[in-house]
Amino acid sequence: MNPLLEQFLSESRESLQGIGEKLLQLENEPESAQLMTELFRLVHTLKGNSGLFDFPELTRVLHAGEDLMDAVREGRIPYSLQMADQLLDAMDFVGMLCDEIETQGSYDAAYAGDSVRLAEILRQLVGVPAPEEAAGRQADPSPSPARTAASELPLGEIPEKVRRDARRAALEGADLFFLSYAPVPDCFFQGDDPFHQARQTPGILWGGVAARKPWPKLSELDAYSCELTFRLLCRAPLEELKEHYRYVAEQLEIVPVSARSLSLPEEAGAEPEAPAGPTPVAVPLRGEVCHAVAALVAAQREILSLPDEGAWLAGRLRAAAASLAGCLRAVGAADSLAALQVAARGALDAGSAAPLLLWLDGSALAAAAPLPAPPAGAAGGPAPEECREAEPKAASLAPGAAPGEAEVKFGRRAEDAFAGAKSLKVDQAKIDRLMNLIGEMVVAKNALPYLAGRAEELYGVRELSREIKAQYAVINRIAEEMQDSIMQVRMMPVSFVFQRFPRLVRDTSNKLGKEVNLVLEGEETEADKNIIESLGDPLMHIVRNSLDHGIEAPALRVAAGKPAAGTLTIRASQESDRVYIEIRDDGKGIDPELVKRKAYQKGVIDEDQLERITDQEAVNLVFAAGFSTAETISDLSGRGVGMDVVRTAIERVNGSVRLESEKGKGTRIRISLPLSMAVTNVMIVESSDQIFGVPMDAVVETVRVPRCDIKTIKKSMAAVLRGRIVPLRSLNGLLGLSAPQKANGEDELAVLVVSLGGAPVGILVDDFHETVDIILKPMAGVLATLSAYSGSALLGDGSVLMVLNMKEMV
Repeated sequence: MNPLLEQFLSESRESLQGIGEKLLQLENEPESAQLMTELFRLVHTLKGNSGLFDFPELTRVLHAGEDLMDAVREGRIPYSLQMADQLLDAMDFVGMLCDEIETQGSYDAAYAGDSVRLAEILRQLVGVPAPEEAAGRQADPSPSPARTAASELPLGEIPEKVRRDARRAALEGADLFFLSYAPVPDCFFQGDDPFHQARQTPGILWGGVAARKPWPKLSELDAYSCELTFRLLCRAPLEELKEHYRYVAEQLEIVPVSARSLSLPEEAGAEPEAPAGPTPVAVPLRGEVCHAVAALVAAQREILSLPDEGAWLAGRLRAAAASLAGCLRAVGAADSLAALQVAARGALDAGSAAPLLLWLDGSALAAAAPLPAPPAGAAGGPAPEECREAEPKAASLAPGAAPGEAEVKFGRRAEDAFAGAKSLKVDQAKIDRLMNLIGEMVVAKNALPYLAGRAEELYGVRELSREIKAQYAVINRIAEEMQDSIMQVRMMPVSFVFQRFPRLVRDTSNKLGKEVNLVLEGEETEADKNIIESLGDPLMHIVRNSLDHGIEAPALRVAAGKPAAGTLTIRASQESDRVYIEIRDDGKGIDPELVKRKAYQKGVIDEDQLERITDQEAVNLVFAAGFSTAETISDLSGRGVGMDVVRTAIERVNGSVRLESEKGKGTRIRISLPLSMAVTNVMIVESSDQIFGVPMDAVVETVRVPRCDIKTIKKSMAAVLRGRIVPLRSLNGLLGLSAPQKANGEDELAVLVVSLGGAPVGILVDDFHETVDIILKPMAGVLATLSAYSGSALLGDGSVLMVLNMKEMV
């Protein structure tokens, strides 16, 4: 993918996000001229940028949307909810095409039909069904030749031989179509060449050009306005014709042609002729066509003489064979097509152009290689005599004509796309690489205190030890500043996730028949990109649950003394090194008794737990796997995977989630997340002569408890700390080590107090050590199955530190 296309896709994402936001804001402020102007500008910019690439389906929809918003902006039509729905559908279509372009490099041409349909729907909202009006002119009230039914085929203009051959082909089951191509008047200013487009139509049997209205006087003729309709009789597959005209699909009508429609009135009762062998179609040729055929033959000979190498050889051979077949038809030598097909097949099988070159040297086209002198007036246009010959109503079109000038793309110039850039866009992989290097530097600097200790204790060089420690302080400060700076580059606002919720709430509440006001707060709060991206799915589940289970229908809310419209608030904030996301609704809340019954029925809790479980503990059962209070399964909820997925996803990024609910008042969910996962701060503890790391996020405090204060309750150890009973677990026992925990000289055991699910748990260890910053590397291979460890890290002295996963161990 080239850099310009990458930039277009990146800018398209931002534009589509802005378009969606402005459309939703307009629903609350439909009279806002400023919002409509900003919306129009976004779509206009996106449409202009798309014109730089070969994406006609995308540009067509954006053009129609631009026309619609321009009509609203100028006050010609009022803004409505129906209009918002259609515009949102159109932007979804554009976003889908952008997704396919990003993943596949292009998209399927079959989307042309959807593109035309969406564009027509948008134009109908403006009251301009015809493409000509969408292009900016008044439609001609007189019937347009572009809308020609099959019964109106110009049989009198089609040569008798062509008509009879086409009729025989139709009787044999060939695909015949009559095309009416009516370019918009200002097509030349859009970079189109309608004459070249028509001449290159696949499978032309006959072609003609007709004026849409009587020609004005020469002095009044606008040479830059196309008022022609191209009428073509073709023998080609329908999909191939649609592909050829995909850029101007709305300017084309394709009508299937039957054998009966090719019969003159006096032939209507006659018996159909017996199918005959293929007869070359004689198309009137003029001097410039013969000259074009000669030029094409010479060009194909040059192409076939290129070296037989490269992945594109097969495509080159097929293209050359197709061009030569067109030349044969143009010179009336269609009987040689079979031999050409045999030669082409042989060239493809052999992977060499030699069979095609051999056929060309002995074919009827060999004499066309020397270029004849161009006819008089060819360089500067047709001679006066030829102009007089072209005056009849239908001018003939011949297939196989030489290609014209390269198509000119329209829209904003490429250099304008870079004008006024206020930020530098950097590939995410480069940022991640830089972050990894910073992390390695953090680990490397931890080796300096170790070296200082060796210099003093092993070699007795105290001065050198002090100098190393001084340099460590300097390097530590620089490393921390670099780490903070690169972290700022990786930081993203939570609005990146929040931006999807206005549309989600709007569509879901409409589907459920509810009225919901969405309030977003703290959208500027920032966190690491990986943390922000991990929020998407969990928040989506929570919001859907709030809309489906939490907020009641308007009638129920009014009966309960509440406003008919519910309120869903999503708030983000930062405290110290944590980011907090709060989702609150004023719905019916969670009934703990209902949760208890459902949990008991599903086997989540037993009968004893049912009796002694508290209301808050019952509410937290919604996070249990497979639990749901929904009576029916829908596309929104009821499958028992939502809240369990939420908790799992949040804990995967070292976060936590807490739920509070009051029956009849509403529900509040608070999510706590780290600012970053790039560098982890851990405390080193010792147990059984080994060292382990415990993430500081889980550590509450470290204490030493006299052995005599440790009691056994129901075969489990516990101690009273800070006035509350704290259960104790031996780290050696959790790891399956047989050695008992060591006490210090005063018979005190080291206790590391950690918080698990909001409850404190004491971990007995042998001793505490310092805290260090590490780069946590996940376990790989067979070791990845060891749930007791969250990863490993390399210390400054070269040793490996195993980091414990306290949630899995305890």
